[in-house]
Amino acid sequence: MSEELQLSTDERVEALGRVPGFNGMKSAALHELAGLLLERHTRSQETIFRKGDAGESMYILIEGEVRIHDGNHVLTRLGSGDFFGEFSLIDRAERSASVTTEKPCRLLQLNQVDFLVFSETHPEVLLGILQTQVKRMREMNELEDKLSKSYIKISKIKQELEQQHQAVNEQKQQLLQQHTQLGELLEYKRKTTSVLIHGLKNPMTSAMTMAEMLQSQAPKKTDLAEYASILQQSLRRMDEVLNELIRTNEKEEI
Repeated sequence: MSEELQLSTDERVEALGRVPGFNGMKSAALHELAGLLLERHTRSQETIFRKGDAGESMYILIEGEVRIHDGNHVLTRLGSGDFFGEFSLIDRAERSASVTTEKPCRLLQLNQVDFLVFSETHPEVLLGILQTQVKRMREMNELEDKLSKSYIKISKIKQELEQQHQAVNEQKQQLLQQHTQLGELLEYKRKTTSVLIHGLKNPMTSAMTMAEMLQSQAPKKTDLAEYASILQQSLRRMDEVLNELIRTNEKEEI
């Protein structure tokens, strides 16, 4: 980009014609307004204005690229044909963001003072800018409406998730209670089984001893000896069952 070559009036008029608010003006008025534009050339990473500065002019970007940012947060990037800072033609409110060049840029600058003087003889330009601002306000209202609906939807989803989370927590608490109750029941079963087993074990041992004595004293091949043998076998099977119950109970205790 050469700084020596200045834009012609026709090129400036063409650039103005791309800016909402100016594109409806007559050719003669555009040519007059084009004569008020200042051509500015910048280096890369040069600050055009900072957030908080008083608004004094708008800019049309002819060549190059700029970033609009708030500190390190980049809001958007603009390139050739874009414009920014147009609200400052109406008031001197503080800039809401900073603008810094990303590349060497060629800009057309329109100062507020020159614009206001121009608007005295061309009031239609104020109507054009007002219509542009109204359009942007409507777009903002539409965006706000969409955001509001999105917020309601998100709030509803959030409420449903919270209810599901609460239900899961309640189920978790219920499972913990059931687990505790199951543990208590198992412990009660173990203790009760232990008492029953030992309550049966002692008389079982005595009965087995008596059956052995009876078998040893009874004459062989008599009904009494056969009865003593059957009784002894039955008691042994019952003793095996009790021993198995004792081993199972001990495992559950571990």
